Amino acid sequence: MRGYGSFCPVAKAAEILTARWTPLVLRELLLGSRHFNQLRRGIPQMSPTLLSSRLQTLEEAGLISRQSGDHGHWEYHPTQAAKEARPIIDALGRWGHKWARSQLTPDELHAGRLMWNMRRSFDLKHIPCDFVLLIEIADARPRRWWFVVKKEEADLCWDDPGFEVDVSLHASLLTLVQIFIGELPLLRACELGKIEIDGPKHLVKSMRAWFPRSAYANETPGTADRVSTG
Repeated sequence: MRGYGSFCPVAKAAEILTARWTPLVLRELLLGSRHFNQLRRGIPQMSPTLLSSRLQTLEEAGLISRQSGDHGHWEYHPTQAAKEARPIIDALGRWGHKWARSQLTPDELHAGRLMWNMRRSFDLKHIPCDFVLLIEIADARPRRWWFVVKKEEADLCWDDPGFEVDVSLHASLLTLVQIFIGELPLLRACELGKIEIDGPKHLVKSMRAWFPRSAYANETPGTADRVSTG
């Protein structure tokens, strides 16, 4: 990787952290992804070859430790150096949500990536009971996604897990992304008829507390400074 040719600590950090895709790889690792396929699900647009290259670079830089896992598969664990980069990644997320908000163009919408992010964004402390949530996305393939939600974790299933569905939700991919990033409250989406929810009243009523949203969803959009000419 080509460096900046400077002793400046900002330059040295940028040589490692700002290479294309690297912040996203670090984000996935810091959020708990340990296997190559998990990392691919979190960054589906990244090619396997490039992901392998970035993991190797991060390992050489001392940010990840590659360890032998179950069934001979490699696991990637963030080192102390990577863990201390968490505030940097979080600050990027907050800044981006405030000052570089997406226009949500079709090429930015990806059902698999959204579902993977939703999986780890349930507010489990507000889960009233164990249940199965079925999400049907009208304009995506695959169309159906299942979450098996328990008080200790939420699992995402690409295929029908065979359990009875407790809550079903039907919406477009755009609407679900808007809800996830905080642009559209869940209740408002229901009022506008953009989302259909079916299930027991106590579960549906509690959805505003546990339904997954981005960690940055509450960040208030920034407003550009204006220079007065008067």
